[in-house]
Order: sequence, then C-alpha cells, then structure tokens
Amino acid sequence: MSIAPAECTPASPRDLIQQAIRVWSRKLDTYPGWREWRKGKFADTLHDDDFPRVRDEVRPREFVFSPEIERQHDLVLQYLGIEQAVSALKASEYYFRRYPFRGLPIGKHEHLTYMCEMFFSRFYELKERIKRYLNTLVKLEPGHRIDIGGFLKRFEKEFDQELRERNRVHHHGRFEDLAIDRIFLTRAIAERHDGWAMESDRIYRESTREWAERVRRRSARVDRYVDAIAQTTLDGCRFLKLPAPLRSSDLTGEPLSQ
Repeated sequence: MSIAPAECTPASPRDLIQQAIRVWSRKLDTYPGWREWRKGKFADTLHDDDFPRVRDEVRPREFVFSPEIERQHDLVLQYLGIEQAVSALKASEYYFRRYPFRGLPIGKHEHLTYMCEMFFSRFYELKERIKRYLNTLVKLEPGHRIDIGGFLKRFEKEFDQELRERNRVHHHGRFEDLAIDRIFLTRAIAERHDGWAMESDRIYRESTREWAERVRRRSARVDRYVDAIAQTTLDGCRFLKLPAPLRSSDLTGEPLSQ
C-alpha cells in the first residue's frame, strides 16, 4: 500500500470522513420513512406532561433498513462512537483541572483517584470500540485487507501502562499513587496542625497539572491511531467515497492494510 506525502493531504483523514458521513447522511434522508420515523422519535424524547404529542401507535420502536443500509448505518455509528470516546478522553483534562466538591464529603484525594480510574478506562473502551469497528469494516468490505491483529497489538503496546492500570483496578482494587497518598495524609495532618492544608493543596495542584498534561500527551498519540482508522475506512469503504480522489498518510507509520 503506497502512502502519499503528508503535504499532499487536502484535509485530515478525520475531517474527510466526517464530510463523507455528512454526504451519506443526506442520501439516507431519502430512504422511505426514515425522516418521518426520526421526527417521531424526536417528539418522544421531548415529551413530558407539559409537552403534548400525538402518539403514532403504528410507528415501530426501531427503524429497519434494508440489510445493506443497515450494515452501513451500523458502521457509521460505530465510527462516531470511536470519535465520542476520544472526545471523552480529552475532556478528562478539564475534570482533572477542577475540583467541584468543596463543602461536600468527597476529599481531593478521592476525586483524583476517581479521575485517574476514569482516564485509564477510556483506553480500554477505545480498544474495544476499535476492535469491533475494524471487524465490522472487514465484514462490510471483505476485499479490503486489514491487519486488525497487528494494529491492535501496536495500540496495546503504545498504551500498555494505561491498560494495565485499568485491568488492575477492574479486577483487584482501587488505583494507588504516591501523590494521592500524600494528598490524603497531609490533609489528615492539617485537621490537627495549622499550615499543612496549604501543603496538601500544593501537592494536589501539582499532581492535577501533571495528570492534565498526561491527558493531552496521550490523547495526541490516540489521535494518530484514529487518523489511521479514518484513512483506512476512506480507502476501502465504497459507500463513503467522496467525489475527489483522497490522498493521505497513515500517521501511525504502520498501515492498517496489508
């Protein structure tokens, strides 16, 4: 699989796939009954005692496409799920930077512990979503050869520490960290001795800054993998082809396609 120079790229692979999805979605709007069903579901979502609606008892709870369109729809939703998981990962930076529980029985060491555990879990979520997506893509486009196992191994190697911590928390116990222990101990000492509260807050601020930076740094690495997934999809998925030829780099340096 030849890879074009990055300077030839008119837009990032993820910008291009979002554009392709918008084009596909406009075509989907012409599918018989789809727009009407969506409007009915929107009304159901908004409905409460103060929002009257006319219930269409004939409308099914789930809309059924043709088998081909259903497979396309499923693939698009799965790709958007990957992007959603990446956004959630990046958003954790702001949770690290804010402590919203002043005056409540949740200490800063507890908040930081929960945030770290949530951060680790995002990598497992991404790995599972990527695995499911690539397997779905291969079934939809069987002629497009993709080294799914190799790609997942690179992802697991890249994010080995985060995945290991997630598994340890999930199967064995809470996340443990020296800085979090120091926050807890200095706060406990501060209840009996003046001056320690400032030290506890200092350690907390330093630790949260480090974690926020880690989120930015690791998210940038995740972006490279999702760029590769987007480009592979554009290269091999016929229903998402845009009119103009697309050229881009596999930013992981190791192509998904064999």
